[in-house]
Amino acid sequence: MSAHDGRPSSADEHRRAVSPETAVPDDETPAATCPYCARPFRQARLCDLHVGEMHEQRSEEEDAAYRDAVEAEDEDLFRYHLKVAGALGVVFTALFLLAVVGFSL
Repeated sequence: MSAHDGRPSSADEHRRAVSPETAVPDDETPAATCPYCARPFRQARLCDLHVGEMHEQRSEEEDAAYRDAVEAEDEDLFRYHLKVAGALGVVFTALFLLAVVGFSL
């Protein structure tokens, strides 16, 4: 916090942006926890991605899990893009048909 105005300093903001606070609700057990920094994750795949991107001293098994998680993430993103492209196609087709019908009256 800045001593002058009570607002967080830029160093505090930077630390929060680089290392976000994580909390798991009391009634929930994390699916995985980082073995290096003890950060909890709701999905094991997210933990694998974190370990692969943030910790260089990872083992061969963790590196393989990271590659698998990246591949799964790429597949999910590709499916999402297909769904978005399909939805946009449907919307544009519907608007085109409405315009044709509207201008033909």
